[in-house]
Amino acid sequence: MKRSKYFFIFFCTFSILGAAEESPIISKINNILPEGRSVQSIKESQVKGLYVVDIGDLQPIYASEDGNFFIYGELYSIERGSLLNTTKQEISLNRRAILDSELLEKDFITFQAENEKYVITVFTDVDCGYCRKFHGEIDDYNAQGITVNYVAFPRSGLESESYNKIVGAWCSPNPKESLTALKQGLDPELPLCQDHPVEEHFLLGQRIGITGTPAIISANGDLLPGYLPPMELLKRLRQL
Repeated sequence: MKRSKYFFIFFCTFSILGAAEESPIISKINNILPEGRSVQSIKESQVKGLYVVDIGDLQPIYASEDGNFFIYGELYSIERGSLLNTTKQEISLNRRAILDSELLEKDFITFQAENEKYVITVFTDVDCGYCRKFHGEIDDYNAQGITVNYVAFPRSGLESESYNKIVGAWCSPNPKESLTALKQGLDPELPLCQDHPVEEHFLLGQRIGITGTPAIISANGDLLPGYLPPMELLKRLRQL
């Protein structure tokens, strides 16, 4: 699978941790974290003396150089008279790194744009009304140069009928046709199998903060929750 530049940044930052094991930030933060949690990486922030500390959550914390003080919240920078949420950028980087490391291209159900300009990951459910609306316009998204990589997220959980349906789509010999039929409200006879990624997709979605569908994630890790019409989505992607 191809790795994005965001995964490379994450990997390099993580590698720095090995050389910084004696950092007071690491030892002091680890001492106060709940069992099972630990500092994953640290790096300098844009503020002198303040460090970005990854503790395994999407949102980082910010710590002083001596590790005696930390902030859990959002950090903003002022650029050309406007506010920029740098914490949101860190969250997007973390989200992208997690997706790049956990998702395999073979596990997507992909609707490819012929003239590809953007690639999005969409966590989807077959019984969600807005997921069906989104998929009903899939040709329009593709026509705007947007490739859609679907990932399974049955909102009702792993013991639901929606889960069984979407498993059937991923197990089908023609996943695209089967997913389309299910989103049209049809009830095709689909096989179930053991070798599918649906449960992993669902748990991954929970890990990165997915609470509803459709959940659109851009190539740089930004989360765009909910349905967006093709032209509105294109506009949003151009702004990122």
